Amino acid sequence: MRYIEIEQTGSPIRRRGDQRRTLIGLKLNKIGRVSWLPDTPATRGMIDKVRHLVKITHDPAAPKATVEPPAPDEAADIQMLRDLICDANGIVLEPYDNAALNRGKTPDFKLMKDGELVGYCEVKSLFDPAALEDPPEGTMAVRKNLPFYRKLGQNIRSAVEQLEAQNPAHDKPNVMVFVSHTPEIERKDLIATIAGLPLPDGKPLFMLGRKMQSQVCEAARKIDVFLWIDATTGTCLHLTAADATHRATALGLFGLPE
Repeated sequence: MRYIEIEQTGSPIRRRGDQRRTLIGLKLNKIGRVSWLPDTPATRGMIDKVRHLVKITHDPAAPKATVEPPAPDEAADIQMLRDLICDANGIVLEPYDNAALNRGKTPDFKLMKDGELVGYCEVKSLFDPAALEDPPEGTMAVRKNLPFYRKLGQNIRSAVEQLEAQNPAHDKPNVMVFVSHTPEIERKDLIATIAGLPLPDGKPLFMLGRKMQSQVCEAARKIDVFLWIDATTGTCLHLTAADATHRATALGLFGLPE
């Protein structure tokens, strides 16, 4: 049973007697008094009779307001990538022009150094507004999106599709950048998404279903270096697969250790 909350805002003085009786029936009859009643046609009818004397403070039938979650500032994410690692190594992020974008899929940037194309880069922002909200007083935070393995896996597959559209022969390094705006989503989640969690017997525990895990692992092999930027701390870490085709070249571009 749904309940409706009503508050008396007006006085029945100099009103008809049936209006006072209706207020009494609604468990009111005093300005400022609040009552909760079953949301039934009879209750609604009584409220309608004295609508000039009451207000509904909670209406279960009212449409829920749609609140758009805040979005990360993509320009700020790109600038953070430049500041943390690109500028110091002479790497220029060159976006694709409109003509290239209209022809089909592209990654976010071509990586240029000394005027030469040295690689391709796709940037993904990780933003979970629910993780940034404080739970209502007296309640616990319920995390629905963490661990973030599925979202990470989807991003990896999507990035590789865009990278392969411009680098089909994989003759230049592919770089994928994650910018995390949520402290709960960490680099270790990316490692678990790709390689699984190590168990005591040495076997990995994979986080995804068998089909999707296979697709994500296959896609991850086509990324030569992953850069992980924590937007809250302003730090950049990296991750590579030992058998990545251009692993050494990609690490060298950004001055990263083996």
